[in-house]
Amino acid sequence: MRLNILVLIISLLPSFLFGKNVIDYGQQSEMDITAKVKVFKPAKGFRGINDVLYIDHLFYENGKSLLDITSRDSLVWTKITLRNTNKYPISLLLEYRNPNIQEIQFFIKKDFLLIHKRESGTRFPFKTREIKSRFFVKQLMLEPVIKYTIFARIKNHMNQVKIPIKLYDQHGFNMRTSSDNLQAGLLYGILITLMLTGLLFLILKFQIKIQLFYMLYMLSFITLFFMLDGYALQYIFNDRPYVTSYIIKIFPFIIIALFAILSQQYFKLIAESYTFNRIISSIIIINLVLFSASAIFRFNIHVSMFLILVISLLLVGYLLFYGSTIHAKDNSYQYFRWAIILSLPIILAFGFQHYMPESGYEKFHLIIKFLVILQLSLVSLSLYKRLQLSHESTQKANIENLEKLNEVIEEQNQILEQKVNERTKTLELKNAELEEHISENQAITEELHKKRDEMEKLNLELETAFKKSSADHIKLHKALLQNEMQQKKLEQSFKEISEKNEKLEIQNEEIQTQRDKIQEQHHLLEIKNKDITDSIIYAERIQHSILPPLQQVKESFPESLVFLNPKERLSGDFYWLDSVKKDNEVFKVISAIDCTGHGIPGALMSIIAKDGLTDVVSSRKIYEPGEILKQLNTVIINTLNKESDENNARDGMDMSLVTINENKKEIKFAGARNPLYLFRNKELSEYKGSIFSVGTMDTEDIKVKFESVTINYQPGDIIYMFSDGMPDQFGGSRGKKFRYSRLKNLFQQIVELPMEQQNQRIQEIFAKWKGDFEQIDDVLIIGIKL
Repeated sequence: MRLNILVLIISLLPSFLFGKNVIDYGQQSEMDITAKVKVFKPAKGFRGINDVLYIDHLFYENGKSLLDITSRDSLVWTKITLRNTNKYPISLLLEYRNPNIQEIQFFIKKDFLLIHKRESGTRFPFKTREIKSRFFVKQLMLEPVIKYTIFARIKNHMNQVKIPIKLYDQHGFNMRTSSDNLQAGLLYGILITLMLTGLLFLILKFQIKIQLFYMLYMLSFITLFFMLDGYALQYIFNDRPYVTSYIIKIFPFIIIALFAILSQQYFKLIAESYTFNRIISSIIIINLVLFSASAIFRFNIHVSMFLILVISLLLVGYLLFYGSTIHAKDNSYQYFRWAIILSLPIILAFGFQHYMPESGYEKFHLIIKFLVILQLSLVSLSLYKRLQLSHESTQKANIENLEKLNEVIEEQNQILEQKVNERTKTLELKNAELEEHISENQAITEELHKKRDEMEKLNLELETAFKKSSADHIKLHKALLQNEMQQKKLEQSFKEISEKNEKLEIQNEEIQTQRDKIQEQHHLLEIKNKDITDSIIYAERIQHSILPPLQQVKESFPESLVFLNPKERLSGDFYWLDSVKKDNEVFKVISAIDCTGHGIPGALMSIIAKDGLTDVVSSRKIYEPGEILKQLNTVIINTLNKESDENNARDGMDMSLVTINENKKEIKFAGARNPLYLFRNKELSEYKGSIFSVGTMDTEDIKVKFESVTINYQPGDIIYMFSDGMPDQFGGSRGKKFRYSRLKNLFQQIVELPMEQQNQRIQEIFAKWKGDFEQIDDVLIIGIKL
């Protein structure tokens, strides 16, 4: 009696312990569930959902207002158990409220059904998200009373994030989204107004260089906030998520460099200092070196933030020191000095944001943005004061310069008038002398022209005579030299041609002998090849004649596809179908079978498998899938005589088999190492088969089992059965396997297309993936729209 009570208490203990972790949802519009979320941070392994389904004892309750993921956590699993306490189904939205989660994937478990959701995160394009929000939102449909378990797998690479987790109904989610958008609109509106102010100064051409750096500094803050808030990935880089990850890492270093250059340009307006410029340039170079080291060695978030803090504090400290040593003539510097001082809390806030209390974490980000706006406003005000002062001093200087200029112009006019009079008298005397010299030079020039014409005639006659004699001599000499060279070349060519002719005669004899041997071997190979090809073609006709034709598949299932691509002419993969009538019910049976091997061995196994299925289903009238595989397993063992022949121990087949009762809208499935995929409204449900192949013998420790799974289907559902030929095919740009994950994504993309187009897309994608790689196995895929 005591033993029975103890057994009862132990059996009820898990229900008591786990029942209190269920989150009951009633009529709330918004509900913060962060503290109730269960968390598991594995050191290594536990990558797949199957690894964490049944290890509830390793999960612990978060108990905090934020889910804290540090840079050391490469993988985090969260688990939420929900129950709808209403008497009617409800639609909820589960939100992981942080836009900087790198990778997240949801899995929903309802009883024995596990639904996989597409991966999302900042490393994936925004358009792949189910709910188009900058945060990560999953829509849930909860039926009354039933418990739903939602797993989330969060992958993290040297990043640190704090995540509030909340539940909303549609109204609550819309209100929260509107509030967020209003807050963001006010913030970015103020920042854009400051940008327009800087643009106005730039149009007025006041200190163009400093205004340009001020606008770049302001633009870098706007860009950084836009990235951190998730708006950049949502509206700008939605197809290029890697851009946002890269920009977030480099922008803190860019902001430091721009603030250093902006301060350098500002202090030039007050006082020019060679030492100050050298030190600021050195700080900028150090900032560049630290940025390069961070990019090359891929420091984690803590090391990077430490480097940013060090260089920022070094810059601000020196600016405050230098500012205290100069004496500005106006009060505009006071505004800029307060802007420098405000840099300290901004830097410290950015550096220690992950160590802030959890209760004020979200408000803390607003404080950082407010401090940045205040700093930018002070810089803008300081530049305005400098513009006002510069305008006043310029007007005063212009008036003084005009007065001095008028005095100088009067003095110069008097001096110029005196010099003009003196120069006029001198020029008159010079002109008279020049006229005399010109007349004398004209007479001399005429005599020189006559003598030059006579000399030119004599030179022409001498040149003509010399050219005739020289040309004749040169032509004769060249002809003699060319004649000698051509004679030597002819003698050498004749000698080389004779030697080559002798070698060619010897090689020709050897080639003739080898050609005769090759022709004889080629003839023998053609005869043997023809015999082998004829045998394979005959075996192929035999295999096709015993397997059901595609037309029979179309008659049983009008909306269906069969993609069969053998590695060789004969295939070890094949499909089989039949129908069984029992108890006034008709059961359609269809199966995708992958026999051991390919080519001739695979074809022989396919004939044995086909005969076994015909005997079990058609003759014995068995329609339960698990029982069909069990009976077929016995047939294969007896046919191959496995108990006495150890060489046949590995021969057998992997397969998926379903029976369909269209009256009851019911599918029964059993598999031997192969699964069944069912898609409903583009949602994938995977039903795994047994771990044993057909043809496996029992051992002392392990009994071979094949169990049936019953599935109620709806019109429009699509099922897929397949062999391992396509997942195991090597290809792509890196020569890797196609794998089952890519096969799931392929079905997800084509599931809404007509079946003929689906078949065509599968053929195209398989051919493109395989490329120039060799096909390693037979490929079979069957799809049926119910």
